[in-house]
Amino acid sequence: MGMHLLVTGIGDAFSNQFHGSSGLVKVEKGWIAIDCPGMVLAMWRKAAERARIQLPPDDVGDLVITHLHGDHCGGLETIGFLHRYMIPGDTSKPRLHAIEEVLDRLWERLAPAMDGHGAGLDDYFTVCPLQMGTPVEIAGCQVECRRTRHSVPTAGLLLSDEVGCLGWSADTEFDPDHVKWLERADCIVHECGEGGNHTTYEQLRSLPESIQSRLRLVHMPDSFQPPDNVLEPLREGEWIEVRARAGTAPVPDGSLD
Repeated sequence: MGMHLLVTGIGDAFSNQFHGSSGLVKVEKGWIAIDCPGMVLAMWRKAAERARIQLPPDDVGDLVITHLHGDHCGGLETIGFLHRYMIPGDTSKPRLHAIEEVLDRLWERLAPAMDGHGAGLDDYFTVCPLQMGTPVEIAGCQVECRRTRHSVPTAGLLLSDEVGCLGWSADTEFDPDHVKWLERADCIVHECGEGGNHTTYEQLRSLPESIQSRLRLVHMPDSFQPPDNVLEPLREGEWIEVRARAGTAPVPDGSLD
């Protein structure tokens, strides 16, 4: 089958039209969630319906959290409670992958809502630290991470299998070194904001054509209007097949407007 990306959110932290930037990656041995915004179950359901695919939420066994801003991790409470209390006979725990700086403070964020009866993070998730420069296998694909330039510790991602490679910039200022690292990917999902701690459209347009041709945009403000038609924003519910360097092509009938 090869790797596929289901786009679940394309908005920034202040969007009132879209879900937080995130995706679900279908690989050989299951589903990997990239980030987990609030209203996560509704977000996953709507994306799956638009793509016309079946996706029970308990099929998502792995979650990779890029950083601790709420538009990227606000749904973890829901996922933890879902598996612990709402799925009959579910004795498994979702595997939670993140860099050490994220994991070190994650329970500090979740504990006020989830530490009843003495529970800890390990009672809800199997915690799996990610190390810079050390690929790990997640659901049958290789995952690598790299620190980005952002206001809090954040990791960009490369996910690869025998068919293709997906790059995910995560939140970042414009960083040519980060783009060079992502250049190995056949499809590069890059954030596109309004500067400051984020990358602008104009900065992405300054990249070589060989990279621009593989870029798709997320994390855009609701008011975003591309000044030209070169770089294409992703759409929530888009279902993308990730293929080796010949490009990536949406599967026919893979998304609805």
